[in-house]
Amino acid sequence: MLDEAQRVPALFTSIKAAVDRDRRPGRFILTGSANVLLVPRLADSLAGRLEILRLHPLAQAELAHKPPGFLDALFDAGFKARTRPRLGPELLERIAGGGYPAALARPAARRRAAWCRDYMDSPLPASLISSK
Repeated sequence: MLDEAQRVPALFTSIKAAVDRDRRPGRFILTGSANVLLVPRLADSLAGRLEILRLHPLAQAELAHKPPGFLDALFDAGFKARTRPRLGPELLERIAGGGYPAALARPAARRRAAWCRDYMDSPLPASLISSK
C-alpha cells in the first residue's frame, strides 16, 4: 500500500513492470489526494493495469453510525411521508457541515467553514478547468 503515490511519478514505471510480470489483482493499493492520470510528470499511466475508486463524502447514515436504508424505504411500496420527525435546525447544520471527515472533525462551525473554503480554493489541475 502506497499513500500519496502521485508524489513519486517515477514509481509508476516500476509498478507497471511488476504488474506485467504478475497480473494478480490487488497486489498494489495506491492512494492519494490527486488523480494520478492528471499528474503531468507521470512516467506511465498504468492504462489497462489499474482500477480507480473514487471516495465520496460520508453519507448521513455513515455519520449517524447507522446502516443505510433511506433509498430502500423511499422506493418501498409502503413508504409514507412525514412518519419521522423533521430535523429543523439540525438539517441546516447537516447540509452545511457536508460529509468530508476532515471538515467534520473540527468542532467549531467556523473551523468547518474555513476547511470547506480552503478546500474549494485549492487550485485545480488545468485539465479539470473547463472554459464552457
